[in-house]
Amino acid sequence: MEAFFKIAGFSCGYPGRFVLDRVSFEVPKGVFAGIIGPNGSGKTTLFRGITGELPTLSGNIQLEGQDLRQMQLREKARNLAVVTQQIEAGNVTVEEYVLMGRLPYRKTFQFFETENDHAIARKYMELTDTWRLRDKSMNALSGGEQQLAGIARALTQEPQLLLLDEPTSHLDITNQVQILNLIQRLGEELGLTVIMIVHDLNLAGEYCDSLIMMQNGKIRKKGTPHEVLNFIDIEAVYDTVVVTRINPISQKPVVFLISEKTLKEQKKE
Repeated sequence: MEAFFKIAGFSCGYPGRFVLDRVSFEVPKGVFAGIIGPNGSGKTTLFRGITGELPTLSGNIQLEGQDLRQMQLREKARNLAVVTQQIEAGNVTVEEYVLMGRLPYRKTFQFFETENDHAIARKYMELTDTWRLRDKSMNALSGGEQQLAGIARALTQEPQLLLLDEPTSHLDITNQVQILNLIQRLGEELGLTVIMIVHDLNLAGEYCDSLIMMQNGKIRKKGTPHEVLNFIDIEAVYDTVVVTRINPISQKPVVFLISEKTLKEQKKE
């Protein structure tokens, strides 16, 4: 059976500076996958390679057996949606911004959204709790509200694959949990496949079904959170002493940091 999303021997990047080194992994349909690793490990380069921002140097990326590079832009936008860290929308209302997600479905010489477009946008705005903000300017929203609007717009594209670039960075714990609960729920209810870059290892362990750990442009380890989030691999990749335990409620792995002061005190004992 063909994998839903498959990367094989994939390399991209900046020759002479940083190049992703023949990365290979698969993501089944409906899975919430996280990409983790320290700064400079290749997470963003991989993300940009998938979206097509960076040219492919070798290998291929397939979505349901079809090479992403061979898809027309309109077809690609109907299958893959992207939510970046910074939502740049300009001075438009939330509803106008979300409706932009219907652009890949416009017919030739169609200049306005149809009733169906509006219905689909409203559906996902209600799902993301942004319908109440529909008349507000995107510039007037908080960071968490902007991220939710970005997710609503991406869902309005009705994609099969959702790519998220650190959607919870710079957000407080309330907004982080709200957004990740939503993404997790969408995967279960809509069968949506999600690939997310995430810095917080504890959020990755709690919410993701599978993890891909990057190191120096290569995949260090891939598997379930239990398989990937162990102190040996974390210490090797992040060069930081940690302790890993199991959350007694969710049974998911949790990572504890240890301060330099505490380590020195432990050595004295």
